[in-house]
Amino acid sequence: MNWAGRFRAPLADFTSVPRPLDGVPPFVWHGSVRTPEIAEQAARYGDGFFVNNMFAPMKHYARSVALYRRRFTHHGDGAPEDGAVGAGSGIWVHANSQEAVREYRPSYDAHPIHSRSGFSLEEEAAVTGLTAGSPAQVVEKVMKFPGHFGTLRRVLFGFDFGGMPESRVHNVIDVVGSEVLSVLRTELTGVA
Repeated sequence: MNWAGRFRAPLADFTSVPRPLDGVPPFVWHGSVRTPEIAEQAARYGDGFFVNNMFAPMKHYARSVALYRRRFTHHGDGAPEDGAVGAGSGIWVHANSQEAVREYRPSYDAHPIHSRSGFSLEEEAAVTGLTAGSPAQVVEKVMKFPGHFGTLRRVLFGFDFGGMPESRVHNVIDVVGSEVLSVLRTELTGVA
C-alpha cells in the first residue's frame, strides 16, 4: 500500500500486519467516556461499543448504549441486542468493605478526575460503576450493569487509580480472581 497525507510521513510499499483472516477485518471495540459520536461510529462500522462507566452516572452511559443499539440496527448490522456492548468498572476490593474504603480513599481523593468531581467516594460509587468494598459488593454492583446496558459481552475492571502500591494491586487482583470472577461467570450467564 502507498499513502501520503498531511499529518505523518508517507507510506511506501507498506503492509499492515496482521492481515485480516480470510479477508474479514478483526473485531474492534470503540471506547467512550462521554461522547455519543463514538456510539455512532461503532454502530456505523458494526463494531463493539465499550462504555467507561466511571466519572459519570450509569444513566449517562445507558443513554449512549441505547443510542449505539438503535444506530446498530439503523445501519443494518442486526437487532439492537446483537450489538456488542462492554462496560468498565473501577474497583478496589478487600474482604472487609470498611477496609477497602479506608485503603482506597487516599487514591480517590488524589486522583486528578475523581478529586475534582465534587463527589465523595461514597456518592460516586452510588451512581457510577466504581466500587470500593467487599467481593459481594463488587458482584452486586456488576450485576446491576445489565439492567442499565442490556446484555454485555465484556466487563473490564480497572484497579490502580491514583498510585496504589503494586503489592496491594496484586492482592486485589488475587481477591477478584478467587472471589469475584467465579461468581460473576455463573451469575451473568444469560443475563439480559
